[in-house]
Amino acid sequence: MFCENCGNKLKDGHKFCTKCGHSNTLGAKEEKTTALSDEKWWYRLAKVAYVFLYLPLLLVVPLVWSENSSNYDYYTRSYTDTAGEAFWYSLLTLIIWVVVVRLIKITFLYIALAKKPQWKKEFKKFF
Repeated sequence: MFCENCGNKLKDGHKFCTKCGHSNTLGAKEEKTTALSDEKWWYRLAKVAYVFLYLPLLLVVPLVWSENSSNYDYYTRSYTDTAGEAFWYSLLTLIIWVVVVRLIKITFLYIALAKKPQWKKEFKKFF
């Protein structure tokens, strides 16, 4: 690799020319590219895991709804419809699940990728 300014031969990884002091942008670009490609697979893996954490909701919310949609009264020996309670329990389950998954995501990003937690940004998103 050669300096763009004076043509002096540069060693790999040097950011500045030793003869004229000109900044070596090619070395910096190559270094950034490899660092970004190393991080990209972590982000892809994290996104896949994040999607898989939401998949059990397809089973959990209907189960919560079915458990709370009707109530058996032992005194009158009849079922009473409690769809309103089932709705609120299902909604509460959904909210709790989303909050827990987001906390898991923030924790993973903090531990594995050393990113500072962005609480406000993460919880302002709807999904």
